[in-house]
Formats: sequence, structure tokens, C-alpha cells
Amino acid sequence: MLGVNTADDRKIALEYLKANAVTFPNILDTSDTANRAVSQYETLGMSAVPMTYVIDREGRVRQKHIGGRDWADPEILKSIEALL
Repeated sequence: MLGVNTADDRKIALEYLKANAVTFPNILDTSDTANRAVSQYETLGMSAVPMTYVIDREGRVRQKHIGGRDWADPEILKSIEALL
């Protein structure tokens, strides 16, 4: 799991991560490089933030989640564990 913030300045991004007790790694991409790099996924309908892709070991998109999610939800964990 890796979070990529492309919209905020460093201070705002850090405040958000702290306020939401985010525990997974995050990077700040003010040059928007990540959004350009995922252009291969645009055909999947990137239309909202946050947008989460679950990508398998071969680099194939297996799941797409639009909007926020409770990543501790048992159903979500079960669906991700099935890909491991």
C-alpha cells in the first residue's frame, strides 16, 4: 500500500495524514508525475479522488475502488488476501 498525494502542499498533506492516523507509506508528488504515469489505467475510468487500484504481482489491475474505503473492513481484506 502506498499513498500518493498530488494535490496538496507538504504541510496540508502531513496534517491530513496525522489527523486520519494513516499508517501506510505516503509520498508527495507536487509535479503530478504519478497521475501521468498511471495513464495506462485511464481507460478504467479514473474519475474521483481517492482512486485505489489493487494490482497483482504481474502488474494487472485486479480491483478498482473509487472514493474512500474502510481498509479494515473484513470483506475488503478478504478480497485482497485472495490475491496474495
